[in-house]
Amino acid sequence: MGTRPPKPIDGASTSEPRRSGLVRHPWRAFLLVLALHGAGFSLVSLVLYRVLGLPQDLSNIEAVPTAAHFTVAGLLGYVLMPYLLRLPSGSRSFGKYLDDIRLTRVKPFLPLLLLTVSCDLILILCQGAGSIVYRLSEAKPVTLGFVGQVFNLKAALPPQSMLLFAQMFSSLEEVLFRGVLLAMLLRVYSPRRAIAFSAAAFGLMHLPGVFAGAPLVVVLGQVVWAFLFGLFYGYIFFKTGSLLPSMAIHWLSNVFQAPLTAYFAAAPAPTRALYGVVFGYGLAAVLMMLWVRYFSARWLPRAPGVELSTTESTTTRRGAA
Repeated sequence: MGTRPPKPIDGASTSEPRRSGLVRHPWRAFLLVLALHGAGFSLVSLVLYRVLGLPQDLSNIEAVPTAAHFTVAGLLGYVLMPYLLRLPSGSRSFGKYLDDIRLTRVKPFLPLLLLTVSCDLILILCQGAGSIVYRLSEAKPVTLGFVGQVFNLKAALPPQSMLLFAQMFSSLEEVLFRGVLLAMLLRVYSPRRAIAFSAAAFGLMHLPGVFAGAPLVVVLGQVVWAFLFGLFYGYIFFKTGSLLPSMAIHWLSNVFQAPLTAYFAAAPAPTRALYGVVFGYGLAAVLMMLWVRYFSARWLPRAPGVELSTTESTTTRRGAA
């Protein structure tokens, strides 16, 4: 028997739009964008360090050439390449592309802003708590001076630090992993599976850190906590229908983690990995997802972009049955 098509949402057609090429193959598209990002990273490196003769020090993210390198490569690979490949929805219009990745979704502005700021506060408290717990595990006193040092966020802000500008490139990762990949996966899988798969891809992306000389146990810890935080990024993207909260939180988490986790960052590698998983991101991810669920149920309207993705996902699965 035939199935009655779902009602249109925000003027969308009840029929599944014809999709071709990479749009129908999320993983193939994702791997291609990653490969192109790597090529772009090498090209930008050639221009900055060989052609322009700028000093190269990739270990110092606050160096202007390094920050420019990561930012330009991120814009080319994570933002421009998906658009040129007509991802995630096959659109030729750049404005429609920005809407497809939910970068234009800014309403309701005040609730989205409050949710973003409150999630950042939860992360700050959890990461700072990690340093305090590690201090206690050493049987050392936790004084007001020590707590003030842990939560001295000014140390990561100008003029003391340029991290606020140097880490802006990290927010661009959200365009690929949530705006493009997750949006495509939501058409194929249920929301839970789509979020989990995009988080797994985000976690595995941190594996190459082992080739940079980082201890294996630390890299594996990065994979785990990136996966856990990827679940949160995907969840807040799905619940709000906007890419902006995850971009802002991703950016600020990379900025403030330096002073907040500096104390246990000096611990042995296994301990550092454990505290990173538990206090660095794991505990915060769980608490923030619970908070997003509570907050969105009370103060956020149902996101039309999310409803559309879910409807398309249902239609796609029916068509494949």
